Amino acid sequence: MEMNSHTGNICYTEDICADGICCFMSIPRKQNHLGIWKSLFKKRSASYGIKLLYTSLHGKDIVYNPCKCLEFYLKWKDDSPDNVQILLRCAMFDRKRRPYVCGAFPEKKDSFMHDVPAPCVYNEYIAPKEYVELKYTHVFRLFYAIKDDQTLLRKISPNGSAEETRKRLEQCNDVVKISAIWNEKPSEYFLIEVPKVSSVLLTSDFHPRIKNIRQAYNRWTGHIDTWLEKHYGGKWSNNLEQALEVEDERLGRKKDTNTPKSKKRS
Repeated sequence: MEMNSHTGNICYTEDICADGICCFMSIPRKQNHLGIWKSLFKKRSASYGIKLLYTSLHGKDIVYNPCKCLEFYLKWKDDSPDNVQILLRCAMFDRKRRPYVCGAFPEKKDSFMHDVPAPCVYNEYIAPKEYVELKYTHVFRLFYAIKDDQTLLRKISPNGSAEETRKRLEQCNDVVKISAIWNEKPSEYFLIEVPKVSSVLLTSDFHPRIKNIRQAYNRWTGHIDTWLEKHYGGKWSNNLEQALEVEDERLGRKKDTNTPKSKKRS
């Protein structure tokens, strides 16, 4: 990918859809969660070229496409290119009136994440530092990828023209421009890093927010075991115990006699 940096800064509105990130990741197969309703609604702004990009230094890039009902907007204050806000929302329902099938994500059995016995990407993205450093040998990042397309740029910034939106994005310091091919013809995208804000994570019983290593390990034991063994080999349980001791000391917890060592696989 070819990258070019620009000048300016990005800030984020706190009024962000509570389920926006999961609308990229927890979509049921064939997007049939809307049933017969989906034929009654036109596709919204995100469908014209907004993607979620997972990237890391030693990992393969992964691109997620949004739900067709997801709206993505950019808003500038005082006509300043370094004062832009991002708004991510479901176009059909507000936070108090969401379809019960969407409200069940990812508990609903035909949702994508229901089949994955692991925390979702954004959940780990905002997880405590100790958890991320233990499980991963690399730091991954999430970006909103905005296609440099006349129709999309006009839709995501209703108060300005496509050219004005493009110019402002090019002047932002926190925006990177790349050339990429993602299941379509070659295109250029503006990348804006996703903020680490807990309000954009879906509250879920099946995929609860990660609070610490011990809580995450007890919830996703097999999944985390596999990752640790992959990275640390036969010493994975020792690394886990050491990380838990450091965490317990930081949190002021008494040593847990029922440590994950007892769950060590043969």
